[in-house]
Amino acid sequence: MKKAVVLFSAGVESTSLLVHYLKKDFYVYPVYIRAGMPWESVERGYAIKVWFRLKKQYKNMSPLRTLFMEVGPARHRFIPLDDSQIEIPLRNMVLTVKTALVALRKGAEVIGIGSLGVYPFPDNNRDYFDALQRLISEGARREIRIETPFMGMEKWEVIRTFKDSAPFELTFSCASPVKGIHCGVCAKCRERKEGFLKAGVEDPTPYMSS
Repeated sequence: MKKAVVLFSAGVESTSLLVHYLKKDFYVYPVYIRAGMPWESVERGYAIKVWFRLKKQYKNMSPLRTLFMEVGPARHRFIPLDDSQIEIPLRNMVLTVKTALVALRKGAEVIGIGSLGVYPFPDNNRDYFDALQRLISEGARREIRIETPFMGMEKWEVIRTFKDSAPFELTFSCASPVKGIHCGVCAKCRERKEGFLKAGVEDPTPYMSS
């Protein structure tokens, strides 16, 4: 059976990515990585809920694995570029290399990443992932493909594509959750709202503030 290690954070894209590989009959190893971000304790709780929901439907998925990785000192963990964008320096390199170790141990030939490529971050484009793929495969002494099936899509396109197969009501996209609920006003919440609106799909998310 084909095997894929999927970077999974309970967001719209990564949940859709899990479904993408599960429906293609890969045996999927979902990996959640804690990197010291303030929203992760809430985010991981949502990830567990999504995993349980999908595991009832698909048997070709391993238990959710949590890995730990610090991404620099606390003051450098993320950069608010403007009112709508947050950059996490070296994020994709760190997450991909960490996930590659799991792929190597499990004999998986694919690492799945839900990047859309719509943000102007230096590590968020196909050329960057191609370079990482070459280096990781060289170091592993075998080919490990880094796949980005949604590259070039926008969030609303992912939502529309997976609206009937992904449990979006259990997903999480918020930088400042309040009592475990989406705040409704942060950049990630605004992007989430816009995605459902553009997709023409009812937003199932409870928000603390509209």
